[in-house]
Amino acid sequence: MTANKEYFTSLTGIRAIAAYMVYLNHFFFFHPVYSKTAFAVFNELHIGVAIFFVLSGFLISYRYFDYKHINFKVFIKKRFSRIYPMYFILTTITFISFAIYKNQYTITYLKIYILNITFFRGFFQDYIYSGIGQGWSLTVEEMFYFLVPFFFILIKKKKIFLFIIPLVFLGLGMVLVHFFDEINNFGIKTFGLMNSGLFMLNFTFFGRITEFFIGIGLALFVKKYLNNFKTKYFTAIGVGVIVLCVYLLMTLKVGKGDGKDCYPGVLINNLILPLFGVAPLFWGLISEKTIFSRILSSRLFVLLGKSSYAFYLIHFGVFVTLLNKISANFLFEFVVLNLVSVFLYLYIETPLNRRFRKSQHF
Repeated sequence: MTANKEYFTSLTGIRAIAAYMVYLNHFFFFHPVYSKTAFAVFNELHIGVAIFFVLSGFLISYRYFDYKHINFKVFIKKRFSRIYPMYFILTTITFISFAIYKNQYTITYLKIYILNITFFRGFFQDYIYSGIGQGWSLTVEEMFYFLVPFFFILIKKKKIFLFIIPLVFLGLGMVLVHFFDEINNFGIKTFGLMNSGLFMLNFTFFGRITEFFIGIGLALFVKKYLNNFKTKYFTAIGVGVIVLCVYLLMTLKVGKGDGKDCYPGVLINNLILPLFGVAPLFWGLISEKTIFSRILSSRLFVLLGKSSYAFYLIHFGVFVTLLNKISANFLFEFVVLNLVSVFLYLYIETPLNRRFRKSQHF
């Protein structure tokens, strides 16, 4: 495959852009944003999460779809080694810091910690932003990792399952919402477990499955047509649609929430943006020679992309709160966050990843 090297590097670089978008989405929690327009734009840059989800679906499918048999244990071990060690360390530090600062040493606090380190907090609206708040998306990612080998089996039999499976999961999500709503009506406290249709669509795999499947579909398209289907403008089209979707989400704002907090916003965020914005952008980055793809393929952006997971975990929460006690200058904060992220990637995340992969006890 002629574009193999650039495909990997440019899509690694785009991870940094997605992480920075989420950073800007949380920016006004720590810094005043005096411009109403800037505030409105930043408030919709949660779409960086959608970019991550499409990218996960694409990369996993591009790498593993053609395997005749996926060794499930080895596959999960690799995904676990990549995601969990850093998450566990930073989550534990976060909870210890909160416990000391707020003098919280209760069974309830321990319960919330356990929900966080097991990823179950992602199903409970009451705890969705506990610990490392942005870590809710890892619950969605982990569900995809556990289920994707079985999805591949079905899709290999009939491509129609690319459409059927997301619909089934969306339906199952609505059934679960109704089921737990009925339980609440009986006075049983569920702490926001699958609390509402909008919660399910915005924060759980049942609602976000479409983004992963758009990534899967793109991977199959790339495998088949990359060397035969030439384009020039898909990078620009993808960027243009993403900008348009941000504008539409701004206009759909409900109260003080995000545009995606209404059903038309969910449609834009979970389907229109990934399908007509993110997927064309990825195709363009893979197949087209542009200034954008060259920048994202540079050594700097590849390193920033590789360290973007650490950046994503530390950009909002305890670390930034401490950082702002040193200086509230946003440029200082951004530079330090990137430097610390690179350090964590090189000297903690990568060594732990390798050690867990080689471990015979897992």
